[in-house]
Amino acid sequence: MMALGEEMRQILSVAQQLSGLQAGDFEALRAVAEQAQAWAEELEAEIQHLLESHEATKGYVRTYLGGRIAEWFRSLFEVRDEQEFLYRQMQIAVEHVRADVPNEVVLALAPRWVAWIMARAEEAMGYEKARELGLILLRILNLTATVMVATHDMLIRRTIQRETGFSEALLKRLQTQALQEIADEMTAEQKHAQAEA
Repeated sequence: MMALGEEMRQILSVAQQLSGLQAGDFEALRAVAEQAQAWAEELEAEIQHLLESHEATKGYVRTYLGGRIAEWFRSLFEVRDEQEFLYRQMQIAVEHVRADVPNEVVLALAPRWVAWIMARAEEAMGYEKARELGLILLRILNLTATVMVATHDMLIRRTIQRETGFSEALLKRLQTQALQEIADEMTAEQKHAQAEA
């Protein structure tokens, strides 16, 4: 098994490389910080409303981003050190694992953030500035979601290995078997639904 520090560095490296994050992205965010940070509470209320509006996600209102959505949003516009920012996302991922916040909540909300912020920015700054801000936030939220999800996956896998003594190869074999069972069940359900239609 790869050493923990090495695996975390690999997660960060891949996320940075593939997210499209550019050198000036955080600088550009700092330039609009005063305007954008004023939306923090409104955005938090919007995200909490989304979570509360579905039975399956109600339980994450206080645990998604540690229940500090506005604080996390403001932090995007204050980044001084990129590595420190990335490690903070890993820490949030650890909090999410502890609080059982699933990856689908993190991934599904990321584009909602961008759409909401772009709409708000267009009202305040005009289309061109909003589009520029939206693209920057898309890169950063892609990076953040990737780091959170990969860290979440890594923590769960390592915990299972530590608690059971299972090797990586055995875990992969069990995972493949479970995935095949799920695929078979879904295929059977689909065939049943088609037969009834």
